[in-house]
Amino acid sequence: MVYRTLGKTGLRVSQLGFGAMRLPMTGTGAEARVDRALAIPMIRRAFEGGVTYIDTAVGYCNQDSQRVVGEALKGWRDRIVLSTKNHYYGEDEKEWWRLLEQSLERLQVSAIDIYNHHGITWKAYSEQVAPRVSQWMLKAQRQGMIKHICCSFHDTNEALLNLVKSGYPSVVTLQYNLLDRQLEEGIDAA
Repeated sequence: MVYRTLGKTGLRVSQLGFGAMRLPMTGTGAEARVDRALAIPMIRRAFEGGVTYIDTAVGYCNQDSQRVVGEALKGWRDRIVLSTKNHYYGEDEKEWWRLLEQSLERLQVSAIDIYNHHGITWKAYSEQVAPRVSQWMLKAQRQGMIKHICCSFHDTNEALLNLVKSGYPSVVTLQYNLLDRQLEEGIDAA
């Protein structure tokens, strides 16, 4: 396994991470839940193979992904960098904190290593995060509830360049593959 320093965090993580957005499910519709008999051994096998980074979010897998990741982390927490996301950009600070506390409870941890603004765009950053939501993130970081302020990103290369120039996030998670290389300039800047 190849390991690298993650953004500006100083954390060493496996180059290959485990995304917990699409885990095996059982049931249908709103009642569907992650199939723990399949998912937990799969996650732990990744850890055994040297994966040291796992990412989840509040809404993944019918809002069950964080719970399963928390269960899979038992016995591994001190060796795994945990990433999750908060999708709230509104004005109700209590709602943002409720989602953070819900994540901590579901993941069964006292602190989250990588806490992301979920699906950030430049508009969301400039109109909601910079003037308001960033203050909640910084407060949670000072309280030790989160270790690093990060974001998942869904916007243009120009927006990515602006976000990198802001210096705000320690890590930006984004889509990049052989068929979608539009963010290369922003990736280079980061």
